[in-house]
Amino acid sequence: MRLRLTGLEGKALRRRLRLLPFLVLLAVAVLSATASAADAPPTPPATEAAPAAGAGMTMNSAGWLEHIVVGLEREAMSDIGMLPDTPSALAREWRSFDRDGSALGALIGAGWVVLAAGIALFAERLASHGLSRRLRRSLRTRLQGPTLVDLLLLLLCDAIGLAVFAGVFVYSRHWLAGVGVTQTLAVLSASVLIRWRTLMLIPRVVLRPREPVARLIDIPDGEARRLVWFLSAVLLAISILVGFGRYGLSDEDSGAPHIIGLVVAAAVCGLDAWIVIRARGAIEALIRGRRSDGIIAAMRGALARAWVTIGLTLVGALMLFFVFGLSLGLLSYYHANVSTLGVLLVLLVLERLTERSSHDPEPVRIGGPAGIHQLVARSFLRILRAVVLLVAAMTLVSIWVDASDPSPAAAAQATHSAAMAIGTLFAAYLAWELVRLAIDRNLQDVPGGPKLPGSADDDEESTPASRLQTVLPMTRAFVGVAVGVVAVLIVLSRLGVDTAPLIAGAGVFGLAVSFGSQSLVRDIISGLFYMWDDAFRVGEYIDTGRLKGTVESLGVRSVKLRHHNGPLHTIPYGQLGAVTNLSRDFATIKFNLRLEPGTDIELVRKTAKQIGQAMQEDNPEFATEVMVPLKMQGIAEVADNAVVVRFKFTARPVKPSWIQREYLKRIYRVFAEKGITFARGALTLQTEPSRTGTPATAAQAVADAMSAPAPAEVAPLRSPAATSIA
Repeated sequence: MRLRLTGLEGKALRRRLRLLPFLVLLAVAVLSATASAADAPPTPPATEAAPAAGAGMTMNSAGWLEHIVVGLEREAMSDIGMLPDTPSALAREWRSFDRDGSALGALIGAGWVVLAAGIALFAERLASHGLSRRLRRSLRTRLQGPTLVDLLLLLLCDAIGLAVFAGVFVYSRHWLAGVGVTQTLAVLSASVLIRWRTLMLIPRVVLRPREPVARLIDIPDGEARRLVWFLSAVLLAISILVGFGRYGLSDEDSGAPHIIGLVVAAAVCGLDAWIVIRARGAIEALIRGRRSDGIIAAMRGALARAWVTIGLTLVGALMLFFVFGLSLGLLSYYHANVSTLGVLLVLLVLERLTERSSHDPEPVRIGGPAGIHQLVARSFLRILRAVVLLVAAMTLVSIWVDASDPSPAAAAQATHSAAMAIGTLFAAYLAWELVRLAIDRNLQDVPGGPKLPGSADDDEESTPASRLQTVLPMTRAFVGVAVGVVAVLIVLSRLGVDTAPLIAGAGVFGLAVSFGSQSLVRDIISGLFYMWDDAFRVGEYIDTGRLKGTVESLGVRSVKLRHHNGPLHTIPYGQLGAVTNLSRDFATIKFNLRLEPGTDIELVRKTAKQIGQAMQEDNPEFATEVMVPLKMQGIAEVADNAVVVRFKFTARPVKPSWIQREYLKRIYRVFAEKGITFARGALTLQTEPSRTGTPATAAQAVADAMSAPAPAEVAPLRSPAATSIA
């Protein structure tokens, strides 16, 4: 019997070194234990016989299927034949943990290992809690939630605690050797326990049983503590099974490792299924995330509701894949699949961590330094997520290149091509994010969407956007499309795809679209010229002859106008024609007032001029809006019962109606003080002098008219019947 520590082989060591960058981000820690269960070495006679038997087969579809069936049948028969040797192999491996080959000695050595693990756990707890004590106290007393820096600092404290645990336990091998613990048991215990504590970083980051304010999901404190204890026990059991299967069951003289590998994998998959069922509430909350609107949120919600079914299906598929991989020599692909699931889980945890650190789903659009600070923070968060995705993608490339086991030259070429493609995508996204940040900083004061009734002071009118702010949204869309197209073409060329036919086909397609959609081309070209002429901007009120309203947004081929009564008009640029802009440069407002006949017009003129000058001096905000103050223009009309006087003023075209209302309020008050009265609209009755020369009062004339007798020559009326008889 010859023992070998497969975990210390060069190939496994190289795999761990390739995964080291993503381990810094907690990437491949989760589910790596399940993948490790597949490392039980296959029996040489059984695994080598199947390729030999199928060497002469024709590798068509039927031959390939026959090859698989024959290989599985041979492995099953070999396992059944070696089944009686399994208990003796287990006993030999257990006794190999003692120097004298004693089962009791191995048990005593395991007890010393448990004592060393307890000391290392105490050191880990002391280090992590001591470093994060002040931070946790600050989080408990803070009103707002934790920031991303706070959560990362807590994670750093946990990682330092893990490093202390590993250092203390590895250092304890000296006194463990002194008390009789073999080097094999010490190395196996270190591998199992360090893997266990690494796996426990994910539940601790998500649940935080002692810091509810930093918890990534909404779950009661008691349930969080119980779930952490459950996951700790189950993950420890999985680590022990995996470690025992990888390092202790490597007896090359029998076929027992193959059988025990299957048993260990079945036990690990059973524990994984238990985790799926027991922790379904926490996993569903983790998958669902914080957002509740949008297509992505709906898809994540559906995935969370079906998590138990999906999780159990994945566990069963992995178990079946392991059986096939162990029998057919395809365990590397099994490792790659499980590692991919682990990377996806870690990405989900990191994404939830960034969501938990942001208190609002989207930064509020406000102007000034605060709004710019929020834009910069949001862009930094997106770039940080892109960096995490970059590291995850490179890790997956390394995993799958290693799983396919190509030649060194092919592996280097594949890794280089994938790295260049991923780097190109990252550079394109970084450039797009920086361009969008630069554009959004200049769009802080642009009105976003319609002004809803009652949402603000109705007297306040929105300020029109500048010419740059009007053009920037379309520029942002154009830059995004250009960067995306160029990045896709570069990535395809890096992956070995000839992009020349694609570019030629795109040119032909664009030419066909330009000929077939002349109205579309006309709208786009007309819109470009409207922008070039600066005919209108966002927030300005325009009149197109048929429709009028405030420019709400500018598209590639149409403009949206919001009428002052609420309807939204969408007009293609090609149908606009002549445009009258009512919000450009200045606005001269003229209005009429009806005064009583006989009013002193010179007094009215002087009073209006005094009102205009006084309001310029009293109200600085008013003075900044008014360009030419109020003055009387003259008499516009002399009516029967009123003198119509016209007034005018010139102001900026932002709030002219507000200025007119302020002028009218001051006119109403000051005219009353000056004795200037407005026309009342009353009727004046005048009586004619009597014909005899005696003047008669109007009352007497009316009374005489009412009491005048009827003329004598008027005949009495007859009934219609009498008239017809006559």
